[in-house]
Amino acid sequence: MENKEGQNWFSSFWRAIRWPLTLAFLAFAVVIFSIGVMSALGYQGTTPLRAVSSTNKLWTDFTKLFQQQKGAPYFWNEDVAPQITYGLVKFDQRLIRVLTYLSKKKDTKCGWDGQHQIVGLKVGGPVNSDTSYPPENLPSVATLYRGTGVRIVAADEIKCTKIPLNSNCDVSQPTVFDHKLVPFGENTTLNPDKPYDQADCKVTCAVDYYPDNPINAPADEINSPDVSPIVSRYNPGEFDYQTIAENGKQAAVYKAAEIGYELMQVDEAGCDSPTGNKGFNRKIPFTLIYPQWIMGRMGDGWGDLVNLANIRFPHNFQKSSPLAGLTYDPLLNDDGLHLNF
Repeated sequence: MENKEGQNWFSSFWRAIRWPLTLAFLAFAVVIFSIGVMSALGYQGTTPLRAVSSTNKLWTDFTKLFQQQKGAPYFWNEDVAPQITYGLVKFDQRLIRVLTYLSKKKDTKCGWDGQHQIVGLKVGGPVNSDTSYPPENLPSVATLYRGTGVRIVAADEIKCTKIPLNSNCDVSQPTVFDHKLVPFGENTTLNPDKPYDQADCKVTCAVDYYPDNPINAPADEINSPDVSPIVSRYNPGEFDYQTIAENGKQAAVYKAAEIGYELMQVDEAGCDSPTGNKGFNRKIPFTLIYPQWIMGRMGDGWGDLVNLANIRFPHNFQKSSPLAGLTYDPLLNDDGLHLNF
């Protein structure tokens, strides 16, 4: 009799809780599934590493882009390259593809019609090497350490031409004088450290080209490239060599804005491919983080990049994700422009 009553009690109890338990389990499963989907799509600012074999053509072709010249502009900052373990390169396939795109000559609508000549990439750093976060964002995981992130620490050159003021100058025609890599670090300053006779000669500089058509400059380095209006506002224009410290900072803002614009335009028709990239073929990074000092010098123009981010990032990342999309960070002030998948 007691056993039967116990069975009846358990049966009644089970009938009372089975549907709440089932619904709770289903809700839990939905949450786990949703987290998985969000992670796969990049809502959390990053996704798992898609490694590549060191013998894969994608990687071997990418290594050919490290010659510090137009079409092959890259170098590894401090000579620290991605680790290769058991034949696998700790560097995401998607980073390789988007950096390969960045090395190519493009149309002005993609950012500019020039071609990057030298670009420094950084992958080295401690495990917790990712950034802090502004108040409207959340902390990210260490994408550099995991191989899903990279930083651009410098890009392209300021080129300077010596021009005679009178017959006492040591050149009789405009002549190539100096060129300097544009660093993205706030505390890295360019200096007018190459001497010349300032009484009888002047030296004029510009970003990406030698002004005043010097007689010994390469033919493709004597004219200013065409640049998107959103980017061109940051161009310091032509300036005197003695002002290269301040104008070098402005050049960094200019080149960082240009690269960010290129990265956000990668999937548009005519940039990476004639018809554009759709669906899983899209190449825009999930996260793009500027050094705060560069963002600050953009002034109102930063809002134009944010507006572009609202349009270009997939899945409404710029508004709906606390981690993905375009932002800025003070801890990047000496570490460059960060992008990751």
